[in-house]
Amino acid sequence: MPDILTLEEITNRANEETPVEITLRQTKLTKTWLLPHLDALYVDLQQLRTAFDNTYRLSAEVTNNPRRTYPKGYCLEISKGMLNLLQQQIQQPTTPAMQALREFCLNGGIAKRVWGNLRNSYFQNAFQFGSLYVDVANDTVNPSKPQVEILPWAKSGFYAIRDYAKYAKLAEVYWGGKVYPNRYLPELAVMFPIIFVNRYGEVELQANYQTILYRNMEQNFKLAETYLFNRKNYGDPLPEPYHAFLQNEFGALAEPVADDALRSLFADARKTSLRLDITRCQPMLDQALAIGNRSKRA
Repeated sequence: MPDILTLEEITNRANEETPVEITLRQTKLTKTWLLPHLDALYVDLQQLRTAFDNTYRLSAEVTNNPRRTYPKGYCLEISKGMLNLLQQQIQQPTTPAMQALREFCLNGGIAKRVWGNLRNSYFQNAFQFGSLYVDVANDTVNPSKPQVEILPWAKSGFYAIRDYAKYAKLAEVYWGGKVYPNRYLPELAVMFPIIFVNRYGEVELQANYQTILYRNMEQNFKLAETYLFNRKNYGDPLPEPYHAFLQNEFGALAEPVADDALRSLFADARKTSLRLDITRCQPMLDQALAIGNRSKRA
């Protein structure tokens, strides 16, 4: 990455996994190229998923992870792996359905991997093919479900995540942990406004996930500021064991930072163009990741 970020680059990263508006053109392209091949597309995706599984389930990422039994919890990895296989097929299609998908894309159809909120129950990695919702990792929460699901987008219940309040609420539902506002490590709060204690009692700084991380930077940290200054999001204080861990290991404050001091940090971040300076942003991300990694070892 360059030492200087550009707003265009940040915006591109914020939009990389965000679903796009379904226009009349996208609906027409979907109807023309994809709907006539829907059953065959399903079969092709299932075959690609089987091919991916046969290789990936034997990888070190799976065999060395005792917490997850494949495919449960591997939604992101499966979606990314399937994206690579689909890109190969679009370049050199081997079936009528893949040829139709290629023509759909060549004529301006949107085919992209997306991440967001599924039915207010899951963080979901899926695909948007025009006006279709395509999930190639449908079995990663409940392995008894079909591996592939294709639905009209309007019936999918999939939404982009555009603020930290919704992110935090979904994190507690999906990951089974507890969210606390980050007023204990205020120098990181502009980028990571949430302290999350997961179901294993491990402490993580959120959200260090690309889409909302860059959306916050795109809006000059307004998303984090809105979350931290909304009294509805305060909830319970950070429990003593986790507070002590952050104090002892990372120099967290003994008491939550006051509003005036926190406002000054946001003002300084904007005045010094923090969001465009990778030499400062990257160490903050490294610190956030280090907190989670050290908590896992504690």
